Amino acid sequence: MSELVPLCQIRDGQIVTIAQIAGGHGIVQRLRVLGLRPGVRLTVVSGMFAGGPIVLQIGRTQTALGRGICRNILVEPNA
Repeated sequence: MSELVPLCQIRDGQIVTIAQIAGGHGIVQRLRVLGLRPGVRLTVVSGMFAGGPIVLQIGRTQTALGRGICRNILVEPNA
């Protein structure tokens, strides 16, 4: 298993797998409703390195998350 990194540190175009979500019940439930839970593979579409939301693609769906929430999502980069 490789080192876990916060989702907000992943570069555009990189594919990752969610390893864990560090946060309370509310944040975990909110992300679960969006389809984001441990074991899910996703692609970072746009991170806007200077700030702003991070756009993710899960299957055919795209969603944008703020950097604060993305700090709580720990991912494992895929080779």
